[in-house]
Amino acid sequence: MSETTGCTADWHLEHSAPEQLLHYLDPHYPFARQANMLARRFQDVQALCDGGEATPALTRLRNALAFHLIKLSRWWRFDFCPRGVTGVNNPLFLTYVKNHAERSVDDETLLDAFTAQRYMHAGDGGHIVMLGYDPLTDPTISILYGVDGQRTFRFATGSHGVEPLWNGQGYPDFASAWLAARAVHALICDDSTDMHEFETAQREHMWARAWHRQHFHRSRKLPLIQLYAQAQAQLSNCQSAFGRAEMKTVTDRLAFTLAQTAFQRRMTVADLIEESDMLAINLRAANTIKQHARAYVATCIDPLLRPEMDILLDRVVSYVPRRCP
Repeated sequence: MSETTGCTADWHLEHSAPEQLLHYLDPHYPFARQANMLARRFQDVQALCDGGEATPALTRLRNALAFHLIKLSRWWRFDFCPRGVTGVNNPLFLTYVKNHAERSVDDETLLDAFTAQRYMHAGDGGHIVMLGYDPLTDPTISILYGVDGQRTFRFATGSHGVEPLWNGQGYPDFASAWLAARAVHALICDDSTDMHEFETAQREHMWARAWHRQHFHRSRKLPLIQLYAQAQAQLSNCQSAFGRAEMKTVTDRLAFTLAQTAFQRRMTVADLIEESDMLAINLRAANTIKQHARAYVATCIDPLLRPEMDILLDRVVSYVPRRCP
């Protein structure tokens, strides 16, 4: 993959602002797309700054992208090492984050809630920083989200004009709180179908959450082919629309990583499958992996990199039946 996309500073100032890339309050937007695009745009802007184009505006953009990488990692609860993901050493990266937070009271407050808690009642589940209202619910019922002193996500429900009542449970990531809030909303609206859907999605999100945490991991305990097979099995067991969408993205990502590995080793995906000697996946599955990998490129890779990634996939994922000599 190219080190930079080659876009100019002016282009990034117009197209790479975090608010154009992120959808914090709507988990339907793939987490992987947001994380990948933030990381790529940060690397691009950082390269421009290092290359002598560090204008005040571009520096502010770089710092904002750094802050939102940290925020997104807490929002979706994935492991994030600045040096491993962006190439910038951790102390310098955190300097960028703090410089951004100093310019925004809301961002400084949220950063403090997840870190030092100078402004929070540390460890107090009853002290909550408000994040915002759910924009997609019934107009007669409001849902409010927050982060408490235990660094867990919370939600509150209430009628308009009435102070919201906070649910007593904390959740490790925003999507978990969002799904729980939607289930409660459905209960209030006496919608048993939606309630069952969101309760099912809560359970299935727990599967996806384990995969999300490893999104940027480069080393794995199990072979990629085996991980892909596990994700496929979980996807086939998903019953909710949200759960299926999440697990499909996970499966697509693993398929794309398989294709990248094959490219780096100058092999086809079929070769990797054959080498793994996994009886659960046959060589014909290379075509399925191709479809998943292409779906990942189309939905979760920065559009600036898609032509390059399509070429990579063309080179490694086609299955050609082998014949004995």
